[in-house]
Amino acid sequence: MHRKATTIVVLVGLIGLAASIASYAQQHVHAEHQKQANTSAAAQKDEDIFCSTMKTGQLCTHGTAVNLGLSGEKQEQWIAFARKYNRAVDAATLQLFKDAESVLTPAQLTQLKAWFAVGLNPQINEILYSKGLGPQKRLKGESR
Repeated sequence: MHRKATTIVVLVGLIGLAASIASYAQQHVHAEHQKQANTSAAAQKDEDIFCSTMKTGQLCTHGTAVNLGLSGEKQEQWIAFARKYNRAVDAATLQLFKDAESVLTPAQLTQLKAWFAVGLNPQINEILYSKGLGPQKRLKGESR
């Protein structure tokens, strides 16, 4: 009985250790991505609307705040909202891929995934900028 209890304690400990390592790794990857995004955003004057380092449709949190003319507390609130949106976009995209596996051929699935690949956001930004919806244009009644 004592050996069984020891085994259970060791297993729980290993599970906890694995969860801690996974959490640390995820934070490390996110921190590295954020550092990379910050460096690239600084190079682009932190004005991109859709991040070139993220999946299609994910917003640059600081760039959108700059484009919307936000600062201070409103900027921090906006950044939190945009991060929540980005997580939802990522989760929805992954769910779409999972759901599509039962309907699409491997070639079709590859094509679908290409539509959401990192690298398309700069083209979306160019479309927005060409329509005057980029860094030079501010919304009426902007709040700074």
